[in-house]
Amino acid sequence: MTNILTEEQVSQIEQETLENLEVSYNTHGFDEIRRFRNSLYNNNYQLVEFCPGLSLEIFDDYYYQHVNSKITHHGLYALTAKFYLAGNHSVICPGITGVKSNYQETVGNNYLFYLPDIEEIEQYFAGDRIYLVKICIDLDFLKSFIDGLEHLPKQLQPFLESDSPKRFHHPVGKITQPMQTALQQMLQVPYQGMIQKMYLESKVLELLALQFAQLTEVDADKQPLINLKAGDVEKIYQARDILTSNYDHPPSLLDLAKKIGINDNKLKYGFREVFGTTVFGYLRDYRLEIARKLLQEQKQNVRTVVNTVGYANQSHFAAAFKRKFGITPQDCRLGRKAV
Repeated sequence: MTNILTEEQVSQIEQETLENLEVSYNTHGFDEIRRFRNSLYNNNYQLVEFCPGLSLEIFDDYYYQHVNSKITHHGLYALTAKFYLAGNHSVICPGITGVKSNYQETVGNNYLFYLPDIEEIEQYFAGDRIYLVKICIDLDFLKSFIDGLEHLPKQLQPFLESDSPKRFHHPVGKITQPMQTALQQMLQVPYQGMIQKMYLESKVLELLALQFAQLTEVDADKQPLINLKAGDVEKIYQARDILTSNYDHPPSLLDLAKKIGINDNKLKYGFREVFGTTVFGYLRDYRLEIARKLLQEQKQNVRTVVNTVGYANQSHFAAAFKRKFGITPQDCRLGRKAV
């Protein structure tokens, strides 16, 4: 390993070799946009802080030299989400339970971590372009959305249960197509001024929602198989029939469990065993299949179909429909095919 530089040494090299510094404020919806070059790297940086406790940073850096930089996280620290659009970032950070002391964040993936009061070495290599979106969430801001542990990814549950949650670094998974769409919309904002900043904030919240949903799905996939008896399987099928018979006004998970006479935990994981998806994942797909038939075969208008299949929001329905079939509801009605 080459020499390890402290934050102060990196800052000194940046200042001594600084070229082409450009800084602008309150531009394109961002509080600050900064571009500069030094002997270590070329930097393009954008920052915007939204309501207290939520911020967005976009980094696009090209490294001329191999850099090992020692970074220290002091005191209060934000929950941080990262989405890598280009480049790989190596980190040496011992002391995180369940995480190798030397790990890498890689292009095409997204990460969630909370690392207060820790020292790490960040590694960058000559010729690397690091292009990423970083979202920081203050713990109080996060808690303002949480009203209980139900449906909360297990990685986030300690933030509700304790004022001093344990450190973690979690590779959430691949950047999904919906995430990619939100990221591209964030990078190519079609508005100006105040509306631009509002649009950016909506995309940040959308990305977090997609990431937390992905966390929840990963948690579900890791659940151990449940030992289902023949009677349990029969009840799972009964639950499926209740859902499909009441797809426009489905019962809650708890009510459904009561109707068939098993506990909600066995219903939840048993349903995944039998049908390979969640209870409401099955319901969503069933609703969308009904919608597709109504649009294709009966040529019903989109608003009527939305009401028929029980969606409260037409835009949510349209987004779900396009994710599943690769085409908008209106195009489906007109007989067009997915590209």
